[in-house]
Amino acid sequence: MRDENFEQAIIFVSINDEEDGSFGVILNRPSGKRLNELLPDDDLDLLAMAPVYMGGPVATDQLLMVAFRWIPDAAHPNGGSWSWRHDLNPETARTVVEDEGAILRVFEGYTGWSKGQLENELSRNIWVVHEPDATILNPDVQMELWRTLVRTHGPLFKFLTEAPENLGNN
Repeated sequence: MRDENFEQAIIFVSINDEEDGSFGVILNRPSGKRLNELLPDDDLDLLAMAPVYMGGPVATDQLLMVAFRWIPDAAHPNGGSWSWRHDLNPETARTVVEDEGAILRVFEGYTGWSKGQLENELSRNIWVVHEPDATILNPDVQMELWRTLVRTHGPLFKFLTEAPENLGNN
């Protein structure tokens, strides 16, 4: 998508409701900030160094604390799913990270679609859908995450990941 808000974005869609629309966050847009920079007066303890990401173009003045946990699928060695909690405040986030071993991410804003909008975009092949992947939140792959995931969808997509950003410079 050539929209500057979504170009080369990997979006985790957590809610897709037929009546209420869809909700998610962009996973691969680190802001370079840590939670303690945005909440300097809060006692954040082990949450202080949680990375902050640009979650999307909606409500960018709001922070969304999210705890992710990978749940392996015993029937499929490489399969599984991500559980997600986004109803967190610093206290509940600390508990989830300590007790459940969840990965905490903080997002400025989120992505959202109205009723039927995402389904319409998917039917027009605007988005590429990728199955859950256990490595998607690994901080070591964040800068190359888009290229890494898109390449797995075949030769045409691999070609797109290697094309220059401005084709006029070719």
